[in-house]
This record gives sequence, C-alpha cells and structure tokens, in this order.
Amino acid sequence: MTLQEDIRVRRTKQNIVNAFVALTKEKSIDAITVQEIADKAMVNRATFYAHYHDKQDLYDQVFKQAIGLFTPLRNPLLFLNRKIMFTKLEDTLTGVLEKCSKNRDLLLLIIDGTPSRTLQNQLTPILSTNISGILKEFGIDKKSTIPSDLVITYILSIFISVLAWWLHEGQAHDMSARQLAHNLIRLALDGHMRVLGIEP
Repeated sequence: MTLQEDIRVRRTKQNIVNAFVALTKEKSIDAITVQEIADKAMVNRATFYAHYHDKQDLYDQVFKQAIGLFTPLRNPLLFLNRKIMFTKLEDTLTGVLEKCSKNRDLLLLIIDGTPSRTLQNQLTPILSTNISGILKEFGIDKKSTIPSDLVITYILSIFISVLAWWLHEGQAHDMSARQLAHNLIRLALDGHMRVLGIEP
C-alpha cells in the first residue's frame, strides 16, 4: 500500500467513525443501520465492510481508539524516587484532557454508552501500573489497611466521573484542560493521598 493509499484508507475510516458518532446523537446505537452509516459517511456498503465486519466491530474499534487517548498516563517517569513529578504529571494530564476535548463526541459516546465497569476495566491496565507503583514506592501497599485494588478502583471511578462531568458541563464553567488537570491533582493530594499517608 502506497502512502497516498494509506492516507485515503485512514480518511475513509475516520469519515465512517465520524458518521457513526454523529448518528448516535440522533438515535440509539441499536437503531442505527450500516446503510445509514455508509450514507452519512458518503461511502457504499462494500467500502464499509472492507474496513469493518459489522456495526459492533466499528463500535469496538471506536472504543479502542478512545481508550488509546489515555496511554500517555502510563509513563513511569511521572513518579520517581519517592516523588510525584507534579509539573510533568500536570503537563501529561493536560495533554490527555486536551485530546479528550478534541474528541469530545467520541468520548461521550463511549462514556455514556458503555457500562462504567467495562470502561474502567479497559482503563485499569493503563493507569494501574502507575498507581500501584506509587503505593509500593511510598510503602503504602504494606502498611495501609486499604487494599491496593480498592485504591485503584476508587481513583479510576473518580477520574471517569470527573471526565464525564467536564465533557458535559465543563464548558459552562469555562474550565480549561490545564485547570481541570491542576484541580484533579490538588484534590487527589489534599484528599485520598493524605489518607494513604502520602504528603505532597
């Protein structure tokens, strides 16, 4: 496949994704047909099936694309030598949130249309390594009576809920991605981090 062909394929797939996301604003996913997606994306059914097995396959790939936005948070360099690298953490989280904002409709489709447990299970591998690393680095995993799994579940639940709130309501509060990142970090430090014995 030439570079030009690759670009054309990616553009076609993105058009299909955009059409699918747009249609979910008009009707439920179950009510959307492949023909409607193809028509809105201005491609024929054969083109759709050249890229996706069916509507569920399209949704699964959209879900995977959305989860991929969070991979920068997997960076182990955010936490070094018993120190949380606050500036780097805020910059990284800001970058992730800016991508989420640019892909707002796609994220809301996933957040609003997926059981919270499913979304949390997909985010766990991305974020749990760092969270577990923090707990081990500070010795919290050994001295705390709170199970590590509970801490990870708690933090992920809060993150998903706050992200959903921001994508839905954040603009009304004129809250930028950097402001949200800063507020999340401050709330974490002044709240559950202190409970776990981690001082900023």
